[in-house]
Amino acid sequence: MRKYDLYTSQFKHKVLEEYDRGISGCGFKSLAKRFKITGGHKLIMSWYSRWDGTGDSLDQRPRGHRTRTMTQQEVENYILDFVKSMNNQRIPVNYKKVQAHVESSLKREVSIRTIRRYGKECGIRWKKTRELTLRDDDDIFWHNVGQFRRSLQRIANDRLIFIDEIAIYSVMPPRQTLVAPGQQPFILVTQPSAYSKRYDFIGAINGSQPIACMTLCPEDRERRRFKGVRQVVINQWITDTLAPAIERLNIDNIYLICDQSRAHNKMDMIQALRAGKCNSVKQILHMPTASAKYLSPLDNPLWHSFRESIRNQHPLAAADIPLLLSEAFHSLSKKEIKNAYRKCGLIYGTDEYYDRP
Repeated sequence: MRKYDLYTSQFKHKVLEEYDRGISGCGFKSLAKRFKITGGHKLIMSWYSRWDGTGDSLDQRPRGHRTRTMTQQEVENYILDFVKSMNNQRIPVNYKKVQAHVESSLKREVSIRTIRRYGKECGIRWKKTRELTLRDDDDIFWHNVGQFRRSLQRIANDRLIFIDEIAIYSVMPPRQTLVAPGQQPFILVTQPSAYSKRYDFIGAINGSQPIACMTLCPEDRERRRFKGVRQVVINQWITDTLAPAIERLNIDNIYLICDQSRAHNKMDMIQALRAGKCNSVKQILHMPTASAKYLSPLDNPLWHSFRESIRNQHPLAAADIPLLLSEAFHSLSKKEIKNAYRKCGLIYGTDEYYDRP
């Protein structure tokens, strides 16, 4: 609704009573300035053109003097409330569905153009959809997320170590490029990303710092004859790299946190830590199933910025990729990591259900 539609007929009547063409300071422009009217003197002139000396003549009229096809109450009951109910049920809705509902309820035809106009009047807007799985809308799932998040909030961040894996492709072009007028944003690549070589990267963060990482190259997978990051790879990395890095922190009672998968077997990971002569880890915690994007600073916020930093260095030489990945990971700033903890609700006092859809 426009701001000047909010002026009442009594206010308009009061303004026009002050109008006197022959007296200085009582003209349309002076009145607009004195009463601070949005729309200026032209708006007052439009009021004056239909004023007959009474306040009733200044009542707000429908735009274009069209008679309403639906009353305000019908608009709320059959358009606004219907769209609200579809939103609450997580069901996509468009104006054709609204039209069908209105016509079946009122037992008469109403044009879709009219429904669009009334929908716009009551604040209905098109918005980009956000996908939500049944799991993400499940009370039990969010109860588990909230409990786990609450338990982590009670532990200092420097006693938490998160580990996670991510796939990086040798062809990952930047998402944006500068384009001159009349040109197209095309960039030449050797092959599509889906068919390029995949590098599996494993990283670990503690508090506000990256502490260890490893890159599994396509040649490594071919030599070992497996497709992705397996349990044996994780355990060997823990023994050779992660365990010494944890010992260098010189912190006791550390919690190692990872997602629940076949590669993350608690007993085998404990054995790998002992083989690396690490006794600082108090417990290994598995995040609830499929909840890493809500709980792990690595899974969602940091991996996104990590990927973008790699994209910005396109094109990549295959021989340089492992070194670039390691440098990009260890260059993650304290501010980035702290923000990732905040986005995952791991700061003490944060509502454990703050990000529930």
